[in-house]
Amino acid sequence: MKSIFLIGAVFLSITLHAQTKYNIKGKVSNTSKAVMAVLSYPPDDKGGEYRADTATVKSGKFEFKGAIARPQLAELNLIEPRPEGAGRRRDSEADNMKNVGLFYLDGNIKVTFDTAGKASYAGGGKEQQSWRAYDKLTSRKMKEQSDKMGGMEFFAETISEFVSTHPDSYVSVDLMDLFTQSSINPELVEPMYNSLSKRMQQSEKVLGWIGKLEQAKIAVSGTVLAPEFTLNDVDGNPVSLASYRGGYVLVDFWASWCGPCRAENPNLVAAYEKYKDKNFTVLAVSLDTKKDLWLKAIEEDKLPWTQVCDFKANKSEVSIMYDISSIPANVLVDPNGFIVGKDLREKALHDKLEQLLAN
Repeated sequence: MKSIFLIGAVFLSITLHAQTKYNIKGKVSNTSKAVMAVLSYPPDDKGGEYRADTATVKSGKFEFKGAIARPQLAELNLIEPRPEGAGRRRDSEADNMKNVGLFYLDGNIKVTFDTAGKASYAGGGKEQQSWRAYDKLTSRKMKEQSDKMGGMEFFAETISEFVSTHPDSYVSVDLMDLFTQSSINPELVEPMYNSLSKRMQQSEKVLGWIGKLEQAKIAVSGTVLAPEFTLNDVDGNPVSLASYRGGYVLVDFWASWCGPCRAENPNLVAAYEKYKDKNFTVLAVSLDTKKDLWLKAIEEDKLPWTQVCDFKANKSEVSIMYDISSIPANVLVDPNGFIVGKDLREKALHDKLEQLLAN
């Protein structure tokens, strides 16, 4: 009986130790009209609905206490009364969430909102300190790389640097969501994964996508044949992927209505111009539904390569064949028809082409 009691006591101790306690004390300015604070956060790493806790603002103060399985990034919104005479619109409550705070539920934290509604933070545990370190890193890199600010390349560089310097942080794992929740680029994600501590590599969130990383590595290993297809070009002539054998071809999925696709086009044009004489070209597959808008975008963006389309949008057989869930997306096919790259954009595209075609 003693041994059973001991085992139970040890198990209880481990369970309690795994819980992260938090105590959030908030303060608003004397001019604030906030009457309630709403704290939203994921209760676990299973990808379910966020939990939303509320606290009444009394004499300019509010407080949240609780425990969570592991530190999670929370969003705090201050709610002001609905203006007199305002209609009962579905989004009226969201319109009143004017003051927002972002921090990790981790230890004792003080959140203070100034007269402009800007939040400042004091205290917190390891993960909150890591989150503040990421904020400082982002601010520094924005000043250094203002030309890249906001683009995927900027976030890839910034988050990669952060992960390498904070390998045992849940903040690193959470930031990697940007690159692991849809299609995974293994050349970007694998180095980040290798930088993580063993503890983080075994965390629930990472174990949830590690299988996708392994599949993505196989997909671009040069051992998987690109699915063959034939679609009509702008003049109605059939064009097959097979006709591109013998050279490297980037199959680019885009559409005239896709803002990020249009923003990436200048980078794609630059890569095409640099490597078009080195056995490289582009074959664009449009997910447009209206030919006039498709042709107009081709002319406006000055896209010199062959364009094909079946005007079926996301029901296009080719997009289904290539498992395209969002655009922009692309697949790099080698001279023998094997896939050697996926979702290569901005600097990553140039780096890959340099690696393959420099000689």
